[in-house]
Amino acid sequence: MADQQLEDLQLSRTQIETAADFHESYASYILDRPVADQDDDARAYDAQIDAASALRTAGQWALLIDPGRAIDLLRRSALLWQQLGYGYGSFLLAAFSPRELNRRNMLSELVLLARPYNPDLRQLDEERSLPEPMLHPQQQAYLLLAATAISRQANLPTSVLYHYLDRSPHRRGTAPVGALGTPLRVYWDIARKFLGREDEDTAALVARDLAGLGSAYAEAINSAMANERLWFNAAAPVEVGDTDIAAIAMLAARRLGSELTVTHLRSAAEDLGRVARVPLELAIQVIQGEQGNSA
Repeated sequence: MADQQLEDLQLSRTQIETAADFHESYASYILDRPVADQDDDARAYDAQIDAASALRTAGQWALLIDPGRAIDLLRRSALLWQQLGYGYGSFLLAAFSPRELNRRNMLSELVLLARPYNPDLRQLDEERSLPEPMLHPQQQAYLLLAATAISRQANLPTSVLYHYLDRSPHRRGTAPVGALGTPLRVYWDIARKFLGREDEDTAALVARDLAGLGSAYAEAINSAMANERLWFNAAAPVEVGDTDIAAIAMLAARRLGSELTVTHLRSAAEDLGRVARVPLELAIQVIQGEQGNSA
């Protein structure tokens, strides 16, 4: 992260490293701690939830100074979320580590979600039921973003995706999603764009959506900074390195191409204030970091 960005957030590298280290260490402690009763599934489930949340928090802090470490932390978090049946796990894996995505489970869940809206799918004898977390619209939105972004690479049936996108009542949903409390319909609209044409117009529209999230980010950060005690102790109830913005940008790069996505993210960021630009700049660094690793 550039010194200017750290100055805008009034944070030091030491503060950020300390926060990331603490949450990663806590996750390790939770995962290494033996469960008192090995047959207590509920206790083991809670431990995995705690660890997944801690790794995600560590990852969002690491985004500010070390994209490579951030991706590894978010990947580890995503594997736990995926194992627990959360669409959020598929979302993070599709963005940062698509090779570890469980495509079979994703496809099965998409079919189950789309079945009420597709007469052809209603005839299927699907014995499997949705995991409990996937009954929540927020988790469905995360799964949908992941699926639409990588539908071509994963050979997912677009007809199923379109049926669910266009007929689910969630397409107009207002339930809050993510750390910024973004209305559900915004995520739905981005997913629909991912299924559209892979061109300049689509890249510009997705970048504009992310710029809107950047503005919401700035509002949340500026409010959090008002409480100096919490802010300077890295304890403010806000996500400083927004994982949703970074992951959606990475999904856009996978769908539309890195160069096109970065170009339009930079253009969209030009009209934003300094703090609002931060999550878009972090997203660009993540995309370019993967490009460098691939090269």
